[in-house]
Amino acid sequence: MSHQSNEYSSQVHHVWVHEQVAYQRVRLRVRILEDVCRLAQEDDQLENVLCIAPDILRRLEKHRFPYLSRLEGLNDAQVIGEAIAARKWLFAVLDCQIKVMPREQEMLTIKLAVGKQLKGQQRDWTEKERLYMALTDYSLPSPESRLQAGFMVVLHRNLAEHLQDIVKLGAIYIERLQRLSDEAADFLDTLTLIADKAESIVVDHFACAIPLAQLATTANDRPVIGDDTGACCPICQNPYTALSEFPIHELLDDYPVRIKHCGHVVGKACLEQWMMTPKIHEAKYPHRTCPLCRVKVEGVKSPETPRALKKHFQDEQRAMEALHELIYGFGVEVEDCMSAVTKCMSEEIACIELLTVVARNGSNEEQCEVLKKKLKELQKEKRVWGFRGEGVWGRLREEWMNSGVVRGA
Repeated sequence: MSHQSNEYSSQVHHVWVHEQVAYQRVRLRVRILEDVCRLAQEDDQLENVLCIAPDILRRLEKHRFPYLSRLEGLNDAQVIGEAIAARKWLFAVLDCQIKVMPREQEMLTIKLAVGKQLKGQQRDWTEKERLYMALTDYSLPSPESRLQAGFMVVLHRNLAEHLQDIVKLGAIYIERLQRLSDEAADFLDTLTLIADKAESIVVDHFACAIPLAQLATTANDRPVIGDDTGACCPICQNPYTALSEFPIHELLDDYPVRIKHCGHVVGKACLEQWMMTPKIHEAKYPHRTCPLCRVKVEGVKSPETPRALKKHFQDEQRAMEALHELIYGFGVEVEDCMSAVTKCMSEEIACIELLTVVARNGSNEEQCEVLKKKLKELQKEKRVWGFRGEGVWGRLREEWMNSGVVRGA
């Protein structure tokens, strides 16, 4: 027992250290990005910083990308032309970053990229993540050198051509912000957050939060969820309602969700970590299973979203506008839009349940404020999806929560 306890403590300490390293790196890179954007905004001599001399650019590319030189295959005139286009594209992206990019979106992009880096998965970076990591490279000595590194990523990967729509969308977005009302601007901000959510969804298409009362009951069918003595996540063994041990945002992140394929309940953060952990013997076991049983959660059909939800998107004008904007303005797939709605439902259940626990334990103001702020954000998402009241939304949320396999039912 002592050996197991020491081993568990070691694992917990390792996870804590890993999370602290990731957090510090994300914070550092966010500050660095602010410096780079400030340089782009204030320095009117940036064109001198980003040299377009072909020979120098080829040397810089060979230094940064020694095995994949693209400029070697271009003549000088082509290199200059692409360098001018890359510089213009990068300045436009940074201008959009300064004017309209929410700080939460910056942090999410960098957090995802740093997470992949810590797992040695840099090859899985999106083009946006790759650019951000170059612009925030803290091994470089100055904002100018980081801007140069970002410029070389844009030039080497020909982002000015491959992602030209981003600049167009950014220009359109800026123009809209200037002429639309505060309500419409808020609509676009919420759409941006929804698009980022849709991109980062890992488990919300097959798992949903459940009421704490469903976790465990006494012989008299009364809930045993108390102060810090509630049910625990079967993976990390942390109590779901340990208000005195963990920050409220961590309890929210690891709130219990039920896997619809098999009915097992685990902490969401642990399930997401399980889904993102590199596979062992991928050729033999290509699809991940539930962490508690052998039921597949990959390579199988995703659980159906409520039919009434799909009908809502066909009948409700506001919902159709949001869906159209996300698909054609942000490049989000229809299925990911549906998953973003179910994620909103799951997060709302978690917030409401934890708010009840906080109130029962003396209404800690700071914890209440965090949860109420989150609920306000979710309320904005619901309005974007065309839900004006709680009636239809509540029924759809209940249907999604109770769908799939329910153990003991």
